[in-house]
Amino acid sequence: MSGYDVLIVGAGFAGIYAAWRQARDGRKVALVEAADFIGGNLNSRPWNGFWLDNGTHNFDIRTPLGEKFFLDILRDKALIFEDQKWATTSGSTWTYGFEFPEFGVDHPQKARQIMQEMVGIAAAPSKDDPDDYATWYRQSYGATMADSILPMVQKYTGSPVDDISVDARGLLGMFTRTRLGSDAEMIALKEADQFWDDRLSVTLACNDARFLGKNVNKRFAFPAEKGLKGFCEAAEDRLKELGVDLFKSAPVTKIADTGTGVVVQAGDHSIEAPVLFWSLPEIGLSKILGIDIDLAKSAIPVGTSFFVFEVAEDSVLGPDYLHDYTLERVPFRYNKAGIYGNQTKADGKTFVTCEVPAHPGALKSVATQETSDKAWQALLDVGYLKPGTRYSNRTFWGHPVAYTLPKVGWRVDYERMQDEIRARSERIGGIEFGYRGRLSFMNFYQDKLQERLR
Repeated sequence: MSGYDVLIVGAGFAGIYAAWRQARDGRKVALVEAADFIGGNLNSRPWNGFWLDNGTHNFDIRTPLGEKFFLDILRDKALIFEDQKWATTSGSTWTYGFEFPEFGVDHPQKARQIMQEMVGIAAAPSKDDPDDYATWYRQSYGATMADSILPMVQKYTGSPVDDISVDARGLLGMFTRTRLGSDAEMIALKEADQFWDDRLSVTLACNDARFLGKNVNKRFAFPAEKGLKGFCEAAEDRLKELGVDLFKSAPVTKIADTGTGVVVQAGDHSIEAPVLFWSLPEIGLSKILGIDIDLAKSAIPVGTSFFVFEVAEDSVLGPDYLHDYTLERVPFRYNKAGIYGNQTKADGKTFVTCEVPAHPGALKSVATQETSDKAWQALLDVGYLKPGTRYSNRTFWGHPVAYTLPKVGWRVDYERMQDEIRARSERIGGIEFGYRGRLSFMNFYQDKLQERLR
């Protein structure tokens, strides 16, 4: 099949967004997906009358790029929140409008020690970045903060931190700032020096637009039905309206550069276009192109186990989602997607979800009845549910790879891989490192990719 302007492989978020942008620009698009559904990790599973998502998700419409895309896809099936609520806890207290670790409330003595060590770091000569994340963190924030944060990073990733590259800083952005006192105290320091502005944060309650970033408003959207599955179904309908040809159940087995374009064998289909956008991880592309570089050795995969409990809606006390940095409780995050996703039954029953990160190799030992019991106890201990709440049903499952982190030394093989891909064809493009998040990919497309696909 020919006549296409661009061929996109992979119908996860990046593939959907790129196809939508290209089609709206009037280009003829072929979108190829190996599975029999689109959306990738952005999907849901049916259970007991509910749709359960793989994780805590909302759609960021605080920026023009996000607002235009998500609302065009969902249209009249969009729930729009002007004041979505989130919080964090590093002990027993919840700090609303904050997603980073908080030491100033539950651990004031530790906060003072961290501050003293940071004062010394600020006054010392700057150092070159080391190769590994743990050493970088220790020299950037001090021993006390590193001793507190690095175990939290291990809880969040499900893997030891020793092999994580310093280049994972952006992917672990929730650990780059903290709160060591009141918002007024943090603002005074942030105003004084860039050193403090880079390391401290404030809650939304401070109402100081200089330090709130995109959070000057809290506009988010979510599908009005079926959770993330509702988004996937709406995206498929909208792409077809825009003239995108979608090939599902079509795994790519061969890619060839003809000199004037790229031909892809996808299932029973042979599809040709002048340019190919590979929206998936490069590991799959390397196998198809016969490149003998194993990028899996350069990455740390992060999986997640999900524990879902059916409860009465009026028993839920927590915000839309709550980050739990404490090491005593196994979940890293709790959400009430059953409530904000419009999934409360006529009898008043809804669901809450706990997320427990784990290395894919450990999922079988984490996605268990025992961990489910611990997750339930954590919901009660952290105060997300009313004391004495009982669940009427529960389920759990493991999701092998939510994302990957770079290992120390990853860049050598990564750059060799890019060279090998270009040697095979200059017509194949992918996603640069650090741009696989939803918002970051939209910016990557806007700033770089759309020109490369012309």
